[in-house]
This record gives sequence, structure tokens and C-alpha cells, in this order.
Amino acid sequence: MEIPFLTNFIEGLKLFFESKKLRWFALVFFVGAFFINVWERLGALLGDAFPGIALLVFSGGIFPIYFMLVAFMSAIGLGRFVVSEESYKRSFIYTIVWGVISAFVLIGMVFFTFPLFIFIFVGITFLGWIGFQSYFATRTSLSFAKSVDTGKRSILIGFLYGAIYIFNYAVVIGAVIVGWILFTPSLPAIGFAIFGGLLALGFNFLNGMILVAERNKSTASGVSILGLFISLYSAYFIYNVLKGFDPNLDLVSIAISIAFILYTMSGIGRTLSSRADLDTRFKMSRDFAATFTYFLASGFMFVDSVFTLIIVDPSLQGVISDVIKLILFPFIAFIMVLYYLYESRKKLKEAEPVEEGEIVEEKEPSIPEEESTEPEEPVEKDEIPMDEDLGTIGEEQDEESPSDDEFEEEE
Repeated sequence: MEIPFLTNFIEGLKLFFESKKLRWFALVFFVGAFFINVWERLGALLGDAFPGIALLVFSGGIFPIYFMLVAFMSAIGLGRFVVSEESYKRSFIYTIVWGVISAFVLIGMVFFTFPLFIFIFVGITFLGWIGFQSYFATRTSLSFAKSVDTGKRSILIGFLYGAIYIFNYAVVIGAVIVGWILFTPSLPAIGFAIFGGLLALGFNFLNGMILVAERNKSTASGVSILGLFISLYSAYFIYNVLKGFDPNLDLVSIAISIAFILYTMSGIGRTLSSRADLDTRFKMSRDFAATFTYFLASGFMFVDSVFTLIIVDPSLQGVISDVIKLILFPFIAFIMVLYYLYESRKKLKEAEPVEEGEIVEEKEPSIPEEESTEPEEPVEKDEIPMDEDLGTIGEEQDEESPSDDEFEEEE
């Protein structure tokens, strides 16, 4: 039995391993992700005792800069100068060379173009990656809802929708209360958790109003399940914010983080690589799709590790990304549910048969007789009535009707 979610997930990840050079890029990415994660935890543990650890954390920016340069070279068709399709040894040499170049570019951006550095890393990679995560998480929720469409609407289904709606409130409020009791967080962490929880509850309220309007339509299941997923996501982010960052190895958190990264990589890779198969002038190579995805993912992890190092409040170290997700997820989900309803209405309208009584045939405009351009049938002489006033009629025709020459001119 084929499960659409798993099938799409696997198909999206195939992009990153379908050739030797893409497998090499994947190896470089996971090595970089490992070191960025290790340096982040070392920075949280040894930041005060060993200030030099900041250089290690900062050096993690070499990896996103490397993938930014590689993506640029792939986009202009010069990817052969950054990786080899035939030899891993040659790819290793290329990577060392471009790694050194990336280090100089990173230093130059920090000291000479710091606003550009902030824009690329915070504006594009960090916020862009979180935006992609929100988008694909919402899209997956709607796809899952379509696969479990409840069919005929009944009282039992309506009761289920109502139960899910109430559960959404309970899970968000429960996450705030339980996290507050278990971890005794700082006031800033509590403030962010409450603010994010209010956003999630606000989304659930608006989603409930939409659900009431759509209760007898096929879109109701999508709206209901989307609300459930967003409440669960928000509860997880609230839990992380209140728990704080644990620099020690937490296998559950690491597994969830890896799952989020792989899932978003799959969605972005599948979306971007589809451009390579389109018959359009603006095609996108699979190499560019993969390296651009690595650029976003590694840049997100790098910025997150830097936030862990520079934030003074220990309760907010390592959770800034969860705070941003807690704020962005409800907004993106609300936009997606509106778009989902719009697309459903559009498809339904296109699928509706047109009744015969509603078909109105357009009539061709009639041409007045005096403006008709059709030539009149010639009148035979024998058909002219032999009347007593024949001469009079002839005279009137000579006076009133245009001559043959004038008629031709009017024609």
C-alpha cells in the first residue's frame, strides 16, 4: 500500500543522492551540520570560561557561504569547477579550495559589508528556512486531510470537528501551563510562550469560524485537520521555549531536529527540482536546487548557533528559532487555509456541469434591409406590372431613386 506522505518524502530526498556530485554535496552538508551543532553546544557550555570558542562557532558560517558560492556557480553553468562528477578525490580537493575562498568571503562580509551579511544570513537563510518549514508543514497537513476525507457529512462527523476544535484550545493552553510548572522559566520565556500561545488560539478561533461556514462541504476536513496540526506544532514550540536550550546531548530533540531538516529538505528539493522538467526559459538545474537547499539549511543552523552564543539570557539561548516558528506558523497557516478554500472553490466551479436551460445562444445581429449589402434579385421585364400610371411610376423612379452610377459610388 502506497502512503502519499512517505512517497513524496522519499522522492524529494532522492534529489540529493541521485549522482556522485550530489552525494558529495550531501556529505559536505552533513559534516557541516554536525560541526555547527557541536560548536553551538560547546559555545553554550564554555562560552564564559573559554572566549575563543566564539571563533569556532563563527567559523560555522564557512559552510553556508560555500554552498552559496557553489549554488551560484551551478546557476551559471560552471558547476564542474566546484565538484567532480567522476572522482571523489578531485571533489575533495575542489572543496578544500572553495572552503578557503568561503572563509575569506565570510571575513570580508563581516568587516566590510556587515549589513549584507545580516541580510543574507538572517533575512534569507534563517527566516527563509523557517518560512519554508511553515509552508511545507501546512501543505502536508492539507494533503493528509484530503487523504482522510470523511465523505458524507453527518452528526457524528460534526461532533468530531467540534471535539477537535475544543482539543486545539486545550493542547495549547496545556503546553503553557505544563511547561511553566515543569521548567520554571524566566519571565522573557514565559512572555514569548504566552504571546505565541495567544497567536495559536487566535488562529484556532478564526479557523473555527471558517469550519462552521464549511461544515457541509468537502473542505471541512482539511480546515479541521489543519487546525489540529497547527495547535500541535505550537504546543511543541511552546514546550521548547519554556524548557530552554539543553547543551547536553538530548536524543529526542536531536531526532526531531533532524526530522524537521530532512522533511523541509525534501519539500524544497522536490519543489525546486521540478523546475528542471518544465518547458520554460527559466529552468533550474538539479545541482542548483540541491545546493540552494543546503545553503538555506546550513545558514539557518549557523544563525541559530550564533544566537545561542550572543544571547545573554540563558533561558532564551538556543530557542530563538522556536520563538520565530511560534509566531510565523499561525500566520502562514491562515494564509494557506484561505488559499486552500480559494482553490477548492475554483475547482468546484470548473467541475460543475452547465444546465441546458442556462445556455444562451448568441444571435447574430440582424442587418437592416436598407443597409443590406446583398445584391437584389434583378426584376424581369415581364414581371413589371403594366399599369395605367406606368409612365408616372417611371418618372418618380427617375427623380427619387439614385442612378446606377450613384449606386455604385455608394457601394
